[in-house]
Amino acid sequence: MNAVIIEDETAAVGSLKAILSQNTMMPVEVVAELESIEESVTYFHNYPQPDIIFMDIHLADGSAFKIFEQVEIAAPVIFTTAYDEYALQAFQVSSIDYLLKPITLTSLERALGKLRLFSPEERLAHIRRTNDTIQGRHVIKSLLIMLTDKFYPLQVEDILYFYTMNEKVTAYTSDGKLHPVDRTLDALGDQLDEKHFFRANRQFIISRKAIKDIDLWFGSRLSVNLTLPIPERIIISKTKTPVFKKWILMEE
Repeated sequence: MNAVIIEDETAAVGSLKAILSQNTMMPVEVVAELESIEESVTYFHNYPQPDIIFMDIHLADGSAFKIFEQVEIAAPVIFTTAYDEYALQAFQVSSIDYLLKPITLTSLERALGKLRLFSPEERLAHIRRTNDTIQGRHVIKSLLIMLTDKFYPLQVEDILYFYTMNEKVTAYTSDGKLHPVDRTLDALGDQLDEKHFFRANRQFIISRKAIKDIDLWFGSRLSVNLTLPIPERIIISKTKTPVFKKWILMEE
């Protein structure tokens, strides 16, 4: 069985390949390793679909779900992620399965076992449901924030950036206030309008209107300065820099 791995972390690719070689469910040959949305879309436009795709959800240039918006995926997908998010549960009914990192041999063989149970027709139905769900994703306009024993709505347009530390996410608004958000950055990245918000790195999602200026940084990276104080420097990686530049030039 041929497989394609879509993952932007080299160590994670190596770990998955090692576990695939140990599985006793079926022989799996990895025919391609892709690390970005752009690279994946180009690949599927030019090469035959594999028998199975292992897809990390958070890639260097955005959410892997955006791949489905640009190219038809005619192969069953096993999602991989470091987070057990409620959003993933919705996609579980459309994908074959998803694996939580660190991936174990047991969880991998469970997923491959599910693949064996599906007929080709059932696999196609799963794929179509996945594509329909992703293409119809909802862009959020507000968040419901809980403070002690009360809830209040927070308009997304008032948020200048999201920051995560110790698995807690905070939204910083234009009035200087901080708001605790009960979602991960990965979940927010799938729900925010990509014209206005950019996933800078694993700590920050930033608003276009909050950007003051940008400094060239060591190792072909960028340092983004905002119009308000930030907990730590916002560094755009070398891999993500071209994507960020395209986003900056995107018309609102």
